Amino acid sequence: MIDPISAFAMLTSAHSALKKCVSMGKDLSSATNAIASYAKAEAELGFAKEQKKKGIFGSVMDQAIEQHFKEEEQNRLKDELRSLFLLYGSAGQWERLQATIAQARAEHRKQLQEKQKIQDRNTMIIVCTVLVIAGIGSIILFANYLKYGTPF
Repeated sequence: MIDPISAFAMLTSAHSALKKCVSMGKDLSSATNAIASYAKAEAELGFAKEQKKKGIFGSVMDQAIEQHFKEEEQNRLKDELRSLFLLYGSAGQWERLQATIAQARAEHRKQLQEKQKIQDRNTMIIVCTVLVIAGIGSIILFANYLKYGTPF
């Protein structure tokens, strides 16, 4: 899981690579790394958006402004790619690209959700363990207090 700023930078660099491939007339098969980077970046941004809705990051106003401008830029990049593919690409190439990106994005999002689930579970285990140890320690101190009149 990477931060939204890095994901956005990865999205723009993948966009540039895809743009270069299309303008040079290359087939999509030669741009698999760029497609994977683009899909991964979109998945990271989507996952970060979900996490922000849960209130994990910064203030509400900052989140809303940042999210708005990033979504606008992401839409602009996507529209630019679409027009490039329609102008220079082969018939149906944009649709195939979108299908490939959707599949890669879904797989990456699933991985991110699994990581988050594991991280949440580990945090819960640690908190529960600390609470159990503190509870046992409190019981021992209370028992010593009742037995000897002093907890130590």
